[in-house]
Amino acid sequence: MSTPIIYLAFANDRDDYLVNLKNESRGIRDKLSELDRKEYIRVNREESASSSDIFTDVAESEGRLAIFHYGGHANGTRLHLEGEGEGAAEGLAQLLGDQENLLLVFINGCSSKGQVQTLFDHGVKAVIATSVAINDDKATAFAIRFYESLAHRRTIEQAFNAATGLLRTDHSDKLQPHQRGVLKVWGDQQEPEELPWGLYIKEGHDEVRHAKLPYYREIGLPKDLIQYMGSSFTANRYIISVLDEMCKFNPDIYDQMTEMRDGKRVPIDSSRYPGIIIENFPWPIGSQILELIKNDAPDRTRVEHLLSTYIVTSMVLYYILLSDFWEARYKLKDASILWDHPHLAKTNWIDYDYLAQVKPLYDSLVKVKSPFVTEFEMLINAANDADSHFNKAHAYLEQQRALVSEGFPEEGLDKLCLKLEQAVRVILAQASFLANYRMLTVRNVSIDKPRFEPARYELDMGRLNAQQNVMLKLYQDRLRRLKTSYCDSSSVILTANEDRLGESLNLSPFIIDKNTFVRVKKSETTDQDRIAHIFILAWEEEGRLYYLSLNHSVYHAKETRSDQVHTDQTRADYLNGKNVKKESAEDEELDFFGEHDESDVHDDTRVFELLKQQFDMMNADLNP
Repeated sequence: MSTPIIYLAFANDRDDYLVNLKNESRGIRDKLSELDRKEYIRVNREESASSSDIFTDVAESEGRLAIFHYGGHANGTRLHLEGEGEGAAEGLAQLLGDQENLLLVFINGCSSKGQVQTLFDHGVKAVIATSVAINDDKATAFAIRFYESLAHRRTIEQAFNAATGLLRTDHSDKLQPHQRGVLKVWGDQQEPEELPWGLYIKEGHDEVRHAKLPYYREIGLPKDLIQYMGSSFTANRYIISVLDEMCKFNPDIYDQMTEMRDGKRVPIDSSRYPGIIIENFPWPIGSQILELIKNDAPDRTRVEHLLSTYIVTSMVLYYILLSDFWEARYKLKDASILWDHPHLAKTNWIDYDYLAQVKPLYDSLVKVKSPFVTEFEMLINAANDADSHFNKAHAYLEQQRALVSEGFPEEGLDKLCLKLEQAVRVILAQASFLANYRMLTVRNVSIDKPRFEPARYELDMGRLNAQQNVMLKLYQDRLRRLKTSYCDSSSVILTANEDRLGESLNLSPFIIDKNTFVRVKKSETTDQDRIAHIFILAWEEEGRLYYLSLNHSVYHAKETRSDQVHTDQTRADYLNGKNVKKESAEDEELDFFGEHDESDVHDDTRVFELLKQQFDMMNADLNP
């Protein structure tokens, strides 16, 4: 895939100077700069555009032009261009219509709607244009918010809605006409409207609404670095090779793997590579990879860790989509949006194929909205290919999981571990887009509003990406906790940008930070309370939801009470370390040392009651 180009063309007028045009140019450039730096896109700017500049630059784009943006004076048939006065829209439409990969033309000038049909007639698929004269300040704000949203993985339609939403909240006064309209307004003079921008889609090209800017590169790591990795590891070499796929989604990982030495960029000590994988996956997956790195002997334990990595990765992918689907159902109030989440018991949950549910859940989601995690599209494309490595790895892992449930083989564990590692590598590679996101625990949200200053939000939060779980601590730097937007509290969230928490996905009640629910006073807070302890929803039994710790394999956690919590647990149970309810009256009588406190009987506050309420709400919403 060639790097797509966003072309920004601006033209001012000495006699009717637009003071904000340079601000628009710089603002859009700044919002797109990170994608440009990562080489996902290329941004070309011409701040004094003439017709010859535009024709030359577009011709040299070699079919890579994705968005053409014009800022300046316009009307329904012409654009103002530098040194030439008015330029006919007909010729530009013909030029742009020949660009086969062009997604959008954005004409940010007065009363440009009249050019839409001309652009459609020449093959342009989508246009943003204005119905009346627009105010210079608002035109700049609208454009910058549109491209800012595109840069944060929003679709064209979502970015347009975000830009119009900004004007409704921050610029609610009526627009002043003619400030971007030195040219005579096309057609009859119209009264100014509050929101004159429109997104116009050519019939038969609705797919453009859901188009996004690229979020990966075809090339991950240089070949010499891949060879270096392959020669540095025996066990886990397939797991380490996932770094190549991760770099396609997050090129910054390459910088973590190399260093400057004597003026040249060379690989760092390869022993640090496993930690880079762990740190760039969300902790639920990273924790399982950590166990693989610590246990590399080809034995029963490693088999369990390999299968556990596959199971947890599948659960995380499924829960991300389920959370997104539930959000859509709740917001749209559409009774046709249904999904039957399985009610699994302890006896069968570990054999449940979560990965098989990802495709039908995705297909249901995209019928109503663009997925929060755009990159799922690539996983689904692999799932739709019967002969893909993804489908073959999935089938093999399911086969081996069933065999392990019946009993471990006595021989051939070395070969089994190698094949399992190869298959797990395929699944992790397909999920490597998660390296482009951050998982955060958010316990509380408070407002910080000094006198005469804008309100900010202080979030008691921390990043769930680390090389060891002991490092999963809440941020102590107050400046890092202060944000201009907020998100849901008492939750684990997924976000592409920590500074845009308003654009995040709540993963509650599926993935939780157990320590969020202690609710101790600040004066009682200890270092231990500041550490996140991450659990994942596993099964439902007797009206309780059971969660498993991710500090070990799910096979270990399934049989270990200290690695489990449930939603019927009282505060007294929690503080006394009683994670799982006693199973018999005989157990109740075992109090050899007189540790039972009668006062605990009256403390029936349910620590995780909120999670059960949310789970029941989800089932009611998705299965009315």
